Parts: sequence; structure tokens; C-alpha cells
Amino acid sequence: MGQYETFEKLVDQYNTVIVEAIVDLQYKKDNRFWEKFGEEGRKNRHIDASYHLPFLREAVLLGDTEIFIDYIDWARQLFASNNLPDEKLKEAIIFFSDILQKKMPVSLHDLFIPVIKAALLRFEKPVLQNRSFIDTSTSVGKLADAYTRELIRGNRKIAAEMVHKAVAEGMSIKSIYLDVFQSSQYEIGRLWVTNQISVATEHYCSAATQSIMSQLYPYLFTTRRIGKKMVAACVGGELHEIGIRMVADFFEMDGWDTYYLGANSPADSILKAVDEYNAELICLSAAMPYHLRLVKETISQIRSNQTGKKVKIMIGGRAFNSQNDPSSSFEADGYAPDAQQAVSLATKILS
Repeated sequence: MGQYETFEKLVDQYNTVIVEAIVDLQYKKDNRFWEKFGEEGRKNRHIDASYHLPFLREAVLLGDTEIFIDYIDWARQLFASNNLPDEKLKEAIIFFSDILQKKMPVSLHDLFIPVIKAALLRFEKPVLQNRSFIDTSTSVGKLADAYTRELIRGNRKIAAEMVHKAVAEGMSIKSIYLDVFQSSQYEIGRLWVTNQISVATEHYCSAATQSIMSQLYPYLFTTRRIGKKMVAACVGGELHEIGIRMVADFFEMDGWDTYYLGANSPADSILKAVDEYNAELICLSAAMPYHLRLVKETISQIRSNQTGKKVKIMIGGRAFNSQNDPSSSFEADGYAPDAQQAVSLATKILS
């Protein structure tokens, strides 16, 4: 068993123990500070600590330190929004590093210590400003802002009416998707990270947007078919599916026949769909950075199949945001940062 395989095995084995140890050390170091948050606060610290290892594991196994650094940026914003001192997060990461060094064989230290050291340097810079994803200086930005506000208030019907009114007045479905739905989803995610909305509200807003998207389907299937077929899916374990659904809908609007498999799709299901529908293209999505390795594994499984050797594969999703063009390192035929660019790139790849 190689170093990376051993590291991965031990990470899975020690995950719960490491999380518990981090929280114990935090409370021993400054119990007076933490005890005021009560039992709920201790539970939240466990949740905080539970993220460290998945992101570090992904950074190590993919050889991409930026994955863990980006995670630190996100965690610092989360701490700041909860009025928790930045040094408390830094302290937790140092504890995390110390515990890992005790648990892991010395032969594995060079795999993760440089990654954590690089991330700790991030604390020397100010916390990144958490700016809105919606530009309210434009008319479509104002619509996205109003739409998001109604969703947060629980007014799905009003939000839907706003979208239908915009379409009736001439706004394109593609603009609704990219400039309203996508901007709104990014903004809702930001509001959750900064503790301005609950996770329940975040889930409600996502479900409401998916419902409103489905109401626009009559507009999607009016385009003349061009005889091309694609399968769209989130890799197994990935549950954030709005992005890949948008991609599938954009292909529909461009005349493709699309087969949307949704969230948590294993490689064998994707291959069966390709065989059954005689698809020429697979679009895979991952939103969470700790699913990046799963993208690579899924593509590898697809490529090992005779059908998978012939089909073209494109990748995308927020998990790839820190990378310029990850297609080659993931053995994919292309990468696109949004739905419109995915359609354009697919046309080039297949031609």
C-alpha cells in the first residue's frame, strides 16, 4: 500500500477521534471563552472541526494545496459572521496539525504538513470581504435581489410570479437562469456562510428555485432538435444539483436531447444511461471541493469501459472554482465554468 492509500485509510479511521480531540483541546485551552456558548456551542465546534479533515484529505490526494487554503478562507468568513475571533480558528487548525502528527506515521508527515503550513500563512492576511453576488445597479440584478428576498421570506409564489412576469416582458430564459437563478443561489450560499440565514432557509430557497425552473420547461422544448444527446449528472455523494440541472436545460435550449440523472449518480448508472440513450457527451458536476477526487475516480471508471472510451466528458461546478482549467488533470475533454460556456465548448469538442 502506497503513502497516499495509507493516508486515506488512516484519515477515514481517525476522523471522529481527531474531531473530538480538537474540540477537547479548544475547551481545555480556553474553557471560560467557550463555555458561555453552552452545549449547543460545543456541538457547533464539532461541526466546525469535522470539515478540516475532508478538505485536507482532498488537497493531499489531489496534490492541490489551494483546496485547503480556499477552505480556510471560507471558514474564516464563517467564524467572523458568528463573531468568533479569527485566532480561535487558527488555534483549532494548529491543534488539528498537532493531532495529525501524533496519529499519522512520520513517513506520512510530508504529505500534509506543508499543506497546513501554507494554509496557516493565510491568517497573516485580513479576512476576505464577503461581498454580495448580486449587482443591484442593473435591472436584472434588481430582479435577482428581489427574487432572493422573496425566497428568504418564504414567498415562493411571489418569486415565481416575478420570474414569469420578466419572461412575459421579454427577458430570455438563459438570462433568467444565469443572472437570476445562479446569482440568487450563490447569494443564498453566501448568506448562509455569514450566518444571515439558517440552513433550513437555504434548503428551502434551493428547492423553491428548482420548482420554479420546472415551471419554465415549456419554453425549453420548443427549440428544433439537432440530433445530439448528452447525459448530465452529479458524481456519487454530491447532492447539490441545481448547477448541473441548469447545464442540462441550456443544452435543451440549444436543441440537444438531454438525460438528466440528478444528484449522487454512480459511474455505472451514468454508463448505463450513455448506452441506453446512445449519448455522445457526459457532463459531470461537483459543488463541494471534497468531492473532486470522486470526480476523478468516476471518470476513471467511465474510461475503463468500452463505451466510456468513446464518449466525451466535460466537468464543471463550484468545486473547480480555484482551478484555471482542470480538464487535463481529471482526464476530461473539457471544463466550463457555467452553463452557457458548457454548450459552446461541447459544440467545439464534438465538431
